[in-house]
Amino acid sequence: MRILGGMLVMVVIAVAAPSVQGGEIHSVNWSLGNDYSSWATKVINVGDTIVFNYDSSSHSLLVVDQSDYSNCISSNAIQSNSNGKTSIKLTKPGPMYFICGSPGHCPRMQLQINVRASKNPSSSSSPSLVSPSTPGSSHPSSSSNGAAAANSSNMSDLIFGLFVAFGTMFAFVG
Repeated sequence: MRILGGMLVMVVIAVAAPSVQGGEIHSVNWSLGNDYSSWATKVINVGDTIVFNYDSSSHSLLVVDQSDYSNCISSNAIQSNSNGKTSIKLTKPGPMYFICGSPGHCPRMQLQINVRASKNPSSSSSPSLVSPSTPGSSHPSSSSNGAAAANSSNMSDLIFGLFVAFGTMFAFVG
């Protein structure tokens, strides 16, 4: 019986452990005086997260398209954040563009990244944002469905694993 209990614990732990896809965290000190040009050549993958740390009284973080990035236009932001710490999980490959929305800070505070496709073949060709884990977003992303689907899938796996584990335990005990 003791062996069976140990096996059950091992099965439950193995099933409950979340799977990690990508997952590197890239920190950005978002402030004047930094050179962000090297970010265009960094290896950043689908599944990675970029965390922007900044003084919310002086700066904001805007996700913009290529044209608005090139012309420092902040009025058409895809996503706007101003709380001081913004995490963005990268869900699709392709270029992404960030600027500071404070007057006069762009072009000195511009960052471009190129998100590489992961080993997951279901990725599409343009980048997508998962809603940031910070409350300062005035334009939340509409693509948070992918995160909800992933969480739902993980929960289904957990429930199925528990069902199998308890079924196995009762089969041996009974």
